[in-house]
Amino acid sequence: MNDLMIDFETMGVEPTNCAVIDCSAMVFNWDKFLSKDPYTTSDINLVKRFKVSVMDQVKNYNYLVEASVVQWWDIQSPQVKARAVPKKSDLTVEEFTQQFHNFIIDSGNIERWWSRSNTFDPVILVRLFDSQKKKSHLHEYLKYYMVRDTRTYIDAKFNFKQKQNGFCPVSNEQLWEKVFIAHDSSWDVLADVLRLQAIMRAENDMEQIEI
Repeated sequence: MNDLMIDFETMGVEPTNCAVIDCSAMVFNWDKFLSKDPYTTSDINLVKRFKVSVMDQVKNYNYLVEASVVQWWDIQSPQVKARAVPKKSDLTVEEFTQQFHNFIIDSGNIERWWSRSNTFDPVILVRLFDSQKKKSHLHEYLKYYMVRDTRTYIDAKFNFKQKQNGFCPVSNEQLWEKVFIAHDSSWDVLADVLRLQAIMRAENDMEQIEI
């Protein structure tokens, strides 16, 4: 059985009305964590990114762009800012929900779906599907009662010690800092999959992946 990890980058901090920049999603399998072929940073290729039109959201759904969040994006690295720039290929909300729906259908049975906060990303995803009157379509494949929170899972494993939920999930922290791109939804998704894997491997006395 597969699980799903999702992450949104947004133009606001209120999940009920913020415009979104993109959504990244990755289907993963817990059995692979302890296999001879675990997930590595090269599996960034397994992450599916959906870039969404902010203009469509503002014009047709009255979703909001917060000035303070625009300023925050403006001080990020050129590499990160480039991913937030509008493009002609950006998906309308209708196109996004259709493509995401097809993605989860093609992925096979998904048991749990994960994010960094169950009060943010899942709320946004459900809201976008609800805007197309397709919430029931979403919950047919992503059951509302199977949503899980990676922060809580990781914090519990570390006895809720401060600032542990963003730990380096590979054996070489310097290499990780060179490879990992913060505030990039695709890397945020892969990072949390690797963190779940790192915890499982540690609990089974297995070596952590190199990179």
